[in-house]
Amino acid sequence: MSKENLLQPLANTASTVFTVTAGALVIGTVARLYVMITQPVCFVAKNWPYGGEEHGLAPGTTLDGVREVWLCIQEPALWQRLTGFVADVVGWYAYAFTLLILLLLLKRAAHDGVHTVDTAVRVRRLGHYLLWVILGATWVESIARTTLVHAAVTYDAGALSFFGEWDIPWWAVVTGAGLLTLAKIMRTSAEMRADLEGTV
Repeated sequence: MSKENLLQPLANTASTVFTVTAGALVIGTVARLYVMITQPVCFVAKNWPYGGEEHGLAPGTTLDGVREVWLCIQEPALWQRLTGFVADVVGWYAYAFTLLILLLLLKRAAHDGVHTVDTAVRVRRLGHYLLWVILGATWVESIARTTLVHAAVTYDAGALSFFGEWDIPWWAVVTGAGLLTLAKIMRTSAEMRADLEGTV
């Protein structure tokens, strides 16, 4: 097996995973659309301000408060249905596109080689995608869920609840930053290799 084809098995695996993911995404989207049209809109309200009832607890045990509950709007308006749909599916698509970008990166690297400027550029694009798009997708989820909470409760949820609902994907931040660093190293290596080949 040549050096250019070392990544081919990994690219084939990524292709299979992406195919399965894309199929599941289509089925999941259709199912979520059906639920959006026919069912109440249900969502998680984090940092629930009211305590729960202490039933079924052993002696000496107290309930320290309910911090997360499910709320359901029984007769939602169209905008609430759409907002609930966005809150549920935006993350699915962001992760599916992550797999697609990784698949394209692996296929091109398997064809062109790892030590090329183009591969370094693609690694950098994946790093930026993880840093900004994945973060943005989770931020949109947070805004959508919090908007639903604000419309479904009578108490003042507060503007800061947008941050309380945001589950920051630290893995994407760390991995994205690492890929940007790796891309810079790869680009420098590729340019040095091209210079050496030019002088030989």
